[in-house]
Amino acid sequence: MDIPLCQSEHKPQLLLNDPAAIPLYHTAPEQFAGALAPNAELCDAWAEELAPLPVGLALACPPEPDAEHCERPITMHYIEQCKEVFRPLLHDDAAFYYLHGAPTFPALRAAVLALGDLCGRTVIAELQVEDDEGHLPDGTDVRAAIGVLQRIGVTTVLISAHDPESLTQALEIAAPYARLSLGVCMHADWLSQTTLYNTEVIMPDITEAFVAALRGNQVACKTLPRDHDDFICAPDGKHAHFIAPTIDISDEIECGPHLDEDLIEAEDDSGAFKLLLETEEDVVTLEESRYMISRPLCLCAESADLLEQGLRVFPGLALYDGTWEQEDAVISYFETKYGMIRL
Repeated sequence: MDIPLCQSEHKPQLLLNDPAAIPLYHTAPEQFAGALAPNAELCDAWAEELAPLPVGLALACPPEPDAEHCERPITMHYIEQCKEVFRPLLHDDAAFYYLHGAPTFPALRAAVLALGDLCGRTVIAELQVEDDEGHLPDGTDVRAAIGVLQRIGVTTVLISAHDPESLTQALEIAAPYARLSLGVCMHADWLSQTTLYNTEVIMPDITEAFVAALRGNQVACKTLPRDHDDFICAPDGKHAHFIAPTIDISDEIECGPHLDEDLIEAEDDSGAFKLLLETEEDVVTLEESRYMISRPLCLCAESADLLEQGLRVFPGLALYDGTWEQEDAVISYFETKYGMIRL
């Protein structure tokens, strides 16, 4: 179910997240895009009281497993861990789910995949930026993160930061490349110091203050045009890459014991790496060497099942160039589920 998270073309709208703010919704319903119920037990009651406002639930991402004591691939284990945590918290009538608290970007992506395995609801995801250059705490470029999330089913990203300058900068960096709804988690006392570029949704700390600011046109909003529509965003999981469909792709690189050296050797010869997956051990090697991947990545495998395993552990958007041709229905599924880019 898709939710019209922003019904206004001129101002951002609020996510109601405080029971004490429910009376404000009844006085100014046009200022709200949706609501987050405190728990699944109250989801029905909130949906009834706030109708027709979409009511969803927040899901906190679990900690990542200890790499030293976890079977490989770790990403697969974490996806199953997320399912175990999320499953008892889901509610049949929740209109959307809000994922937050992921320790790293790969963990957030894995949580999105886990939620997609469990249900087909709308997903909102939170990204925390660490500096004024749009980097997440693990160093991931906010453009790369959004580039991945918008192709795997996330409809809205809420950006949070430690200070108003970093929040403004992250929005300005991300806005031209985002093809989903942008939102923010912010403090009311940041309003005079923050410019909201292309922002549609606000998660407020003090709802009353934001309602008053929106009424009084005291929220600085700016629109930036979309950029790079002629190029394909193909993140490697950490960095954003903008490529042409005719990008030069390397010869097949085997995921063997010398993968790191082979990747370094191939850096100067091609615009994208092509990795060949032949065994399940290759998937483990791909996961362990993902930090060495500094180019867009093309994945190929004779087995569709093996290719899917690679897609699940690779935190970026993999390219598909037709090597080891798969059925069209399979590739279409991979495009929808994992954001695979068919060249």
